Order: sequence, then C-alpha cells, then structure tokens
Amino acid sequence: MSISEQELPGIGRRYEIAVGRGQRLILVIHHSGRRDLYVLAHGSDEPECTVELSDDQARRVGVLLGGGYFKPAIVEEIAHIIGDFVVDWVTLTDDAPATGRSIQELKIRRETGMTVIAIIRGRKSINAPDPSEVLREGDRVVVVGPRDRFGDLTTFLTG
Repeated sequence: MSISEQELPGIGRRYEIAVGRGQRLILVIHHSGRRDLYVLAHGSDEPECTVELSDDQARRVGVLLGGGYFKPAIVEEIAHIIGDFVVDWVTLTDDAPATGRSIQELKIRRETGMTVIAIIRGRKSINAPDPSEVLREGDRVVVVGPRDRFGDLTTFLTG
C-alpha cells in the first residue's frame, strides 16, 4: 500500500492511497476538520463513491477501522495460542512483481519469513498450494508468519 500526500493551499491536505486491485482512495482533510473520501476504481479518475465526514465522524470511523471496538474472537484466540504471528493476505494486481510467478520461483518463505497457506482465486480456495502454483492477478495470497515480517511480504509481492 502506498500513500502520497499533497498540500492543498487554503483547503488542507490530500492523501492518495493505493489499495488492492488497483483501487485508490483519495482523502481530503479540510482545515475545518471535514473529511471527503473518494473511492476510485482501477484506471478511473472519476469516483465510484464519495463520503463526507465531520471531524468527529472521521475519528469514530478511524477507531472502528483500527479495531478499537471489535476484534474478532478467533484473532484473539489464535494470537494467544501462537504468539506474535499473523494470518493475513495480500491481493495481487496485474503489475505486482509476484503476478505470473510461482511460489517456488519467488522463494517467499526464504525471502520474507512468511508461509503461503492458501490462495483465494475468485470463489475458489487453493489450500496448502503446491510450490509450483503460479500466482495470478486478483489472487489473495493468504500467509502466516511473524507479524513484524508482514510488511516485508507485502512489499515483496506487490512492489
């Protein structure tokens, strides 16, 4: 995930956040505290959705997104059992360095310390994929490993 920041003189700040499948989020934080959030589809400059939030609303949504009120029970249970490990996934875009390459070719575990445990491809799940499995655009690569290495994995797979 990449974030770019731009000063908007007389208005506030603009943040552009690249998220999965080529989507982008544009967040404009006005000096007044208002936030405008725009969701743009892959390759589009026109927003699919626009949300306007007050300062208070934005802060409340931020707490929810950060897991301040709800943490799925299974996450807490697993964390208690296996410690500082994470089970998470990365979605590949067409321009991701890992797209079109096999798990074996990428040497994911050796390079990142994370282990691929599944690939979600559309509505199909490939559990415990063979190392020769070639990753495709749109694949959600599900991994397990040390929490502090997940950022390395994300960068390694998506650039």
